[in-house]
Amino acid sequence: MSDTDLSRQTFPWLRSGFDLEGYVGALAAWLVGILLGILWAPLFWIGFVAAIVILLATRTAERTVPDAEDIVVAPSDGMIVSVGGATPPDELRLEGAGWTRVRVSVGPTKTNGICAPMDGAIDHVIRETGDPAAFAATKPDRPGLTIAYIALESGERSVGMRYATGGLGPRLEIDKESGDAVRLGRGIGTLRLGGWYDLYIPSDMEVLPVPGQTLIGSETIIGRFGGVSTDLFGREEAEKTDSPDEEESADAPVEAELVMDEDDELTLEALSGEDEPDEKEDEDVSEMFARLKKEARKIQDDQ
Repeated sequence: MSDTDLSRQTFPWLRSGFDLEGYVGALAAWLVGILLGILWAPLFWIGFVAAIVILLATRTAERTVPDAEDIVVAPSDGMIVSVGGATPPDELRLEGAGWTRVRVSVGPTKTNGICAPMDGAIDHVIRETGDPAAFAATKPDRPGLTIAYIALESGERSVGMRYATGGLGPRLEIDKESGDAVRLGRGIGTLRLGGWYDLYIPSDMEVLPVPGQTLIGSETIIGRFGGVSTDLFGREEAEKTDSPDEEESADAPVEAELVMDEDDELTLEALSGEDEPDEKEDEDVSEMFARLKKEARKIQDDQ
């Protein structure tokens, strides 16, 4: 739980802003619009619209990462379009056939951050340059889009992401390289003016959000590792506990060996006659005391 008290802030909901390059670019576009407006007034709107687009492309937000372990969070803002089983692209190099794809649509007004969906390290990053003619990413598989494949791993756990956006301009950038360590919810790249992303997670992970739900990057929990494996382990333990026949069969040889040992010891002692020496020792001791008693009386008589 965070120790920050947001109630002390004047506008606690105001946790977004713009990059420095966004302010500079918007101001430059606005000045160009003013100069064009001097030549012909309607040209001013060209610079004005360009300034708005630049601000939208550089919009950022401050996010609070959930305080939990073994979870996967949404890497970017957006709305879930579909959830279902799918084969990951070859570029992600995800082994096995059991994968769930969470497809998300990112609007042009959403924040531009791409964060790490889990703790771990970047396994590899593959980039594909788009075609400037494909400005709008109306479909996730439209030809000419700028695409980035990012695979993350942590031990035996791994997830994959495929980002797609328009091919005009610097719309998609990944700041991390192969081998870089990443923290849950920390920034790893930038997606400008919206697009699409597919998040591939293991099929045994239950996806908590549903299609139509809006995701908040680095805050919305997609699922948790280990849920199914824990249930299976508990079920196996229950099956072992509920099978008394197996326990009796396992203990039976031990009890048989104990009985055999006791019987063998008694039989050997009886056959070897180990009890007789004890009786002889008792008899020798009594005779010795009797002899000492006689000698003591003899000494007294002599005195």
